[in-house]
Parts: sequence; structure tokens; C-alpha cells
Amino acid sequence: MSNSELACVYASLILADDDVAVTGEKIVTILKAAGVEFEPYWPGLFAKALESCNLKELITNVGSGVGAAPAAGGAAAAPVAEAA
Repeated sequence: MSNSELACVYASLILADDDVAVTGEKIVTILKAAGVEFEPYWPGLFAKALESCNLKELITNVGSGVGAAPAAGGAAAAPVAEAA
């Protein structure tokens, strides 16, 4: 992950933490205030990718197991021994 991408991630998290809508313009504002050099397409891409997501909910549900597949062999029945 490049520094530009990582900076956009952090800027998005800052905005979400402050309950501010994540937009490309707001990401740019944070990156410029922090003195981060970035490719001009990154903020817009991040904003577009996150526009339909609730970022706080996404973060708090990581690892909660919602929709997770069962572990391999976890639900398998025990093998029955055959009589000889």
C-alpha cells in the first residue's frame, strides 16, 4: 500500500470518527493540512468506495463473525466405526 493510499485511509477514518461525510474534497483538505503528497485520483476513489458504507459499523463488526463461514471440519459429524 502506498503512502497516498494509507493517508486516504487515515483521513477517511478521521472523518468517520467525527461523524462527517467522507467526500473527496474533505479527504483532500485533511491530506493538504497534513502536508501529504498524493495522487489526485486517490481521494475521489476512496470517497466513491466508501459512499455506501457505514464506516463505523464496518470497523466495529470486523471479526464479529457475522456471515463468516464455519471453520473447516467444525460442523462435520464424527465418523462411525464399522463393525468388522
